[in-house]
Amino acid sequence: NTSGVVGDNLWLWRADHEVPTNAGVTESRNPVSHGLEVNGDDVIMYGLFCEHTLRDLTVWNGENGKTFFYQCELPYDVTQGNFGSLGYAGYVVGAQVARHDVRGAGVYSYFRDHDVHVRSAFKAPEGRVQHTNVFTVFLNGKGCIESVLNGRGQACSMAVQGQPCFL
Repeated sequence: NTSGVVGDNLWLWRADHEVPTNAGVTESRNPVSHGLEVNGDDVIMYGLFCEHTLRDLTVWNGENGKTFFYQCELPYDVTQGNFGSLGYAGYVVGAQVARHDVRGAGVYSYFRDHDVHVRSAFKAPEGRVQHTNVFTVFLNGKGCIESVLNGRGQACSMAVQGQPCFL
């Protein structure tokens, strides 16, 4: 909620395993909604990593934000009903934002437990956000990411496993 913040090398994640057995978390347990929610203006992130949260992983509502290098892995244990059909994405810029810049950003999928289809890895207001070198990758598992940004860009599924799908 503060403006003028600079973040460097932040790894924000929801635990995807349990102690002491290191067993995988299933059925959306260990609830965390977002890895990062930015509501301040003029915020800059260098090396931002958000993983496995149960809603939009990064939510950016502040003006004139910038992210340089973003890595996101969608949650393993969600369902189509509690994630894909609700329209969640890896990086979301709020509809009211007039200026934002994200460079070198990837959203990866490994839907381990259920067949989940995510409409878009990135969501942002058209024409007001600069996206440079953004992509998705299907790592393994089920389902797919249907597009890179707002319904544009190649679908990333088992057919292109391990290969980046660019905007």
